[in-house]
Amino acid sequence: MATQYQKLPVPGFVNPTSDYIDPEILYSTAAFTQKGVTIGSGQGVLAAGTLVGQKTSDKKYYAYNNANSDGTQTARGVLRRAVDTGTTVSAANDQVSNIVIQGIVKNSMVVGADAAALTDLGATVDTVRGTFKF
Repeated sequence: MATQYQKLPVPGFVNPTSDYIDPEILYSTAAFTQKGVTIGSGQGVLAAGTLVGQKTSDKKYYAYNNANSDGTQTARGVLRRAVDTGTTVSAANDQVSNIVIQGIVKNSMVVGADAAALTDLGATVDTVRGTFKF
């Protein structure tokens, strides 16, 4: 679950109209690695924490799906921020974003993890700390 604040943690901002939800997926910035990638269009909104795989035909990243056979069946990383790829498949709708390829993220924010994804990433889940480490 994302950290929720009653007030936006910014000096001088004292009367928020709603609670602020921290969208950060990183549990720790120690020894994390991220890289910029192209997210393929036509997937709609992908939430922060979505596992992604690289399609072999166009080298773009798509939501991980273990049932596919196009390259996206292998988890390659975790999406760092939410991305809206639209509903139309078009190079104009492709988005550039960052994925975490090594580090410790909040397990509650990881979307689409299954046993095969854990193996692909060499990941471990710590349910006590609520972390996903890979």
